[in-house]
Amino acid sequence: MKVSRSDLILYSVALVSAIAVAVLVYAYIEKRIADAQSNLPVKTIKVVEKPELAPVLVASRDLFRGEKVETDDVQVLMIAKEGIVLKDVFAKPEQVVGKVIGADIFAGEWFFARKFQLKADDPQAPIIEGVGALVDPGMRAMRVPVSAESGLLGILMPGDHVDVLSVFPSASGDRLISRIILQNIEVLSIGQASRFKPQNEVEKTEQSGGKQDETVQRNSMVALHVALQQAEELALAMKVGTVQLLLRNKTDAEVKDSDGVNLKVIESLKQAPTGVPAKSERQTIELLQGGVVEKVKVQ
Repeated sequence: MKVSRSDLILYSVALVSAIAVAVLVYAYIEKRIADAQSNLPVKTIKVVEKPELAPVLVASRDLFRGEKVETDDVQVLMIAKEGIVLKDVFAKPEQVVGKVIGADIFAGEWFFARKFQLKADDPQAPIIEGVGALVDPGMRAMRVPVSAESGLLGILMPGDHVDVLSVFPSASGDRLISRIILQNIEVLSIGQASRFKPQNEVEKTEQSGGKQDETVQRNSMVALHVALQQAEELALAMKVGTVQLLLRNKTDAEVKDSDGVNLKVIESLKQAPTGVPAKSERQTIELLQGGVVEKVKVQ
């Protein structure tokens, strides 16, 4: 088919028009994108090329509560001050060396002022190690003999809180009384295990001891953190009766009043329901099928 000159001119004009329209549309879209990007809020990130550095003391090993900080236990770490709040931290080794910590500090952790049992910035503060460093002013550490049957031996950990239950004869001597005499008492140490010695060191010390009964006797002593009057009450209870330790939830600090019980009270008590459903009810389950609840017994 022969194309006439007029058709060729028409086709050329149409092609040029299509290209022009495409260019105009592309330019329009680019302009709209540029306008949209120019209206967006600009977020910049501040880059500090040469930040100012500040010294911070970190622990070179795990330190346990009641332990004295030695020179080898401290490392000086230089960190950028930009964007970091350096509050209640130490910058000079002499601020912490020789002081006693009041909470565990793990390797790489910063030395914070709140971690110390004593004021770390007080040059006159006495250096106290061991369980004595854990005893607050006005308080006392009192050791209580316990056993696996009567005192949670093997379950308690230093730092736990317990109640002290005592069973003792009445003043007239005609009946026994069971009563909670102390509540929410902190456990400082158990045998030789305390917060100022790693557990593996305690085990080595115990294994290197003498007779086996001596090791058991050491492990059967629990040091409690008590006030003076509490120590007097506890000593009297151990003298005239027996004591048992009751482990508390760490989040439970409530102190409740207790009148105690005696044999007559126990004899008059009726067995309380356990709250467990009957066996026949426990073997029944409910199935939901098509909006209908069906009870099915499980064999």
